[in-house]
Amino acid sequence: MITCKNCKSENQTSSHCTVCSYPIQGSEQEQATFIARQVTQKSDVEESWKRLKTARKILFGIGVFYLVISFSPLMPDEAVFALVLNLLLAVMFIGFALLTYKNPLVAMGVPLVLIMVYYLGMLFIDPAYLWTGIFWKVLVVTGLTYGFVSVRKSNRILRENTYLASILEK
Repeated sequence: MITCKNCKSENQTSSHCTVCSYPIQGSEQEQATFIARQVTQKSDVEESWKRLKTARKILFGIGVFYLVISFSPLMPDEAVFALVLNLLLAVMFIGFALLTYKNPLVAMGVPLVLIMVYYLGMLFIDPAYLWTGIFWKVLVVTGLTYGFVSVRKSNRILRENTYLASILEK
């Protein structure tokens, strides 16, 4: 039996570890490359989770923003449609923020698509809407895109590296 230098599992005499794919009988350069890739991927995944936390805060912030604006004195009394739409958006964003740890890809992707559809829909209703609050629109789309791309990268790494996924779950 050979003990893997990476994950400390016992292996039959083979060229690669059966648990983590470490090149047991590889050259020093192959082993160093494996360890470097493992460290880089672990760092990428951990960074992705930090970004997900930031994106979660952005979702909560957007939800609270739509909730507050719904009851703002600036909202005209006759704008029932806008009130209902803002409340619906508030609930949706807060709901997706709560979902971020259970299904991060859906929690980041669906709001991104929905907010883009909302902005485009409002653009067709009133073209001036595009420029009203453009800073906030860009901030929202950038924040959601940031979270979505981070989650996709993390998912790809964890799908390809099951050993890394198993040690990060602990």
